[in-house]
Amino acid sequence: MVYNFENYSLDVDRQELRRGSDLVTIEPQVLDLLLYLIRNRERVATKDDLIAHVWHGRIVSESTLTSRITAARQAIGDSGENQRLIRTIARKGIRFVGEVRESEGAPSASPSGATPAESALSVGQPLSGRPSIAVLPFEAMAGDAELESFADGLTEDIITGLSRIKALWVIAPSTMLTYKGRAVDVRATGKELGVQYVVNGSVRKAQGRLRMTAQLVEAETGYHIWAAKIDRASADPFELQDDLTQCVVASVQVQLIVSEGKAVAGKAKPAARVGDLLARSRERLYQATPDGLRELVLLTENALALDPSNGEACRLLAAGLWHQAYRGFIAWDRAAADRVMSLAQRAVVAEDADEYSHWMLALAHLMACQHDRAIVSLRRALDINPSFSLGYGTLGTVLAWGGDAEESIANNELALRINPGDPLNPHRYFGLALAHYLASRYAKALENAAPVVQLRPDWWLGLIMYVVSLAQLGRAAEARAACLDLRRAKPDMTVASLNALPFAKATDRDHVADGLRKAGLPEV
Repeated sequence: MVYNFENYSLDVDRQELRRGSDLVTIEPQVLDLLLYLIRNRERVATKDDLIAHVWHGRIVSESTLTSRITAARQAIGDSGENQRLIRTIARKGIRFVGEVRESEGAPSASPSGATPAESALSVGQPLSGRPSIAVLPFEAMAGDAELESFADGLTEDIITGLSRIKALWVIAPSTMLTYKGRAVDVRATGKELGVQYVVNGSVRKAQGRLRMTAQLVEAETGYHIWAAKIDRASADPFELQDDLTQCVVASVQVQLIVSEGKAVAGKAKPAARVGDLLARSRERLYQATPDGLRELVLLTENALALDPSNGEACRLLAAGLWHQAYRGFIAWDRAAADRVMSLAQRAVVAEDADEYSHWMLALAHLMACQHDRAIVSLRRALDINPSFSLGYGTLGTVLAWGGDAEESIANNELALRINPGDPLNPHRYFGLALAHYLASRYAKALENAAPVVQLRPDWWLGLIMYVVSLAQLGRAAEARAACLDLRRAKPDMTVASLNALPFAKATDRDHVADGLRKAGLPEV
């Protein structure tokens, strides 16, 4: 689809504005502003809307806002005096008032006879390639004024939390407030707001507890992608609000990654554009199967061939290689560690404001046994997105390898609490098993190793924790049988193989080695 107005056309995939056949030079942020106004041309865009969707919630001065609006006008031959296309509505905001024509399919002639771009943004498609989402006001079910205030605050906090995720395009709170108290049809709302996804939910109180329900819905079809029911004790309202916000934001973030990747993979023809390649790669990361990780590496290498400076492609390729090594599909060695580190560093340089970039750099530091540096990177990721469940879980696992069992357990349990449906949660259980084992709580270690083995039966690290926990509990026959499973998953596994793993303390490595010896694993 192409947006045409007067003799201009927009190509969102190529991020190009053309006048006739001539390319118009325009800054990316100004282009985002223009795209937002065109896409939402049926309504007035407020200052809050622009800050939320063009500046992603960052505070900007009036002069900055004015200068970008002026630049957008100049790019399309408009001005503050003429306001032929971008009109200021006194005390309300601005609106794109030009007549826009949308065309689909193969490139077609523009009014001047030029060939415009192949595709552009349509209603329900993400601005600048980002999934778009609206959060409807959460409903207070009891008619209680205090509960209604809590529901309003929860709604605003969820919008704010989602807005901190760079990969999402989120409708501002001021717009969503107008839907409060209205009977809302999700499909109609999605079309009205031009978003792909809608979050809605409710809160109620009973017998000293609060229950929240929340759903993530695909706006066009009404299909429920994710739904949750969360019960909490009615404690401090602000702590409770923060807790529930984290649960919703963390779950929605992961579910959208998986959903977007599946949607792209389901296209009739293989995706050849960088954005499609990356969407499929994100979903393959959460799939985390041997074939999925191999495809992830191939997809991201293709993306980098098309766009060598793409930070997300660097990060996803690093993640694919790291997980292949962590799962035992490729060697965990210096060559792999060096390549992962190089890619992760490139990702941070390109996308310093993205939590996933710093998460990946932390994994690269862990691979190099640089535990303190890994923790610094994860703290940075959590500063960017305090609802980043993957960040808390990875921090927990890094702390376990570093020998800090109690802090490790606290962070992994927090990750499971706020995002219980994350496909990567076997890694959280592994971190818990390792931490409890190193603290000599072998029954708890076995309790957490069991779901790892059930969900990832071929993962050698999970099998190690299962074997050593059984051995230290004196369940020798079961430990020997599990040790055979470990040797089938990793035929070259010996006690000496532990030397390659990122233990910060030799005593912790020796502790695990003791369990493997008791289970009968060969020394070398």
